[in-house]
Amino acid sequence: MVDLGPPPGSVTDRWQVGSAASGGNPYTLAGTDYERYRPTYPPLAVDTVLSGLKNPTILDVGAGSGKFTRALAARGVTVSALEPAAAMREMFRESLPQIPLYAGKAEDVAELFAPGTFDALCFAQCWHWVEKEAACTAAAKVLKPGGRLVIIYNQMNVSFPWVKRLSRVMRSGDVHHPDRIPPLGKWFEKPQLQLFQWGMSLPVAALFTLAKTRSSYLRASVNGKRHLQANLRSYLFDDLALTPSQTVTLPYYTLVWVAPVAN
Repeated sequence: MVDLGPPPGSVTDRWQVGSAASGGNPYTLAGTDYERYRPTYPPLAVDTVLSGLKNPTILDVGAGSGKFTRALAARGVTVSALEPAAAMREMFRESLPQIPLYAGKAEDVAELFAPGTFDALCFAQCWHWVEKEAACTAAAKVLKPGGRLVIIYNQMNVSFPWVKRLSRVMRSGDVHHPDRIPPLGKWFEKPQLQLFQWGMSLPVAALFTLAKTRSSYLRASVNGKRHLQANLRSYLFDDLALTPSQTVTLPYYTLVWVAPVAN
């Protein structure tokens, strides 16, 4: 029997899932598994970001290990990256030493860069971590006229019942619904959404490592980590009757919100 524990956001923390790094950035604890097991971004998502831009200069905010930065660089655009977590910056430098990398948060961009520096600011997999009003205010200052703020999320497609339950067992936070438009205040026009469905094939055994890249796991206590992995083991092997050597296709969708800076 899988004990799902309290839902994400609950004040109750029976298994001390949030005790190890509460209040801090859990990705300061991330290892190389994040880069290896987190999914890449579909080409159509990158097309959406770049649509209508000629020779753009882009800042990848909250760049992490560089997954989205790499996708942008592969298109030949001028890209820089901003990342607050030292562990992530270390991984980034190992794989993308040629890309300018800055230490800092979304709220810091107006202090780090001159006004009108960028054609686009991209927030891939990180918008939920920022202080929205401060980030929007700062982003608008460093964007060129006609520039855009882009919010990108890869998440498991929880419209499939087995995936929805998997996301709860993993406490993955795949809760970014297409009908919830990100509020960006007076600085930006209404965000427009493009959504892309796809799938990632991986061995069942790799799902355990994927779960370890989630913020809920990274900041959990030792007992909390054991409990999360035990729940996942029970769900995969008992409830779904899978084996470690099997390969599954994990359904994903990618949301890309594009918001032009207001005139």
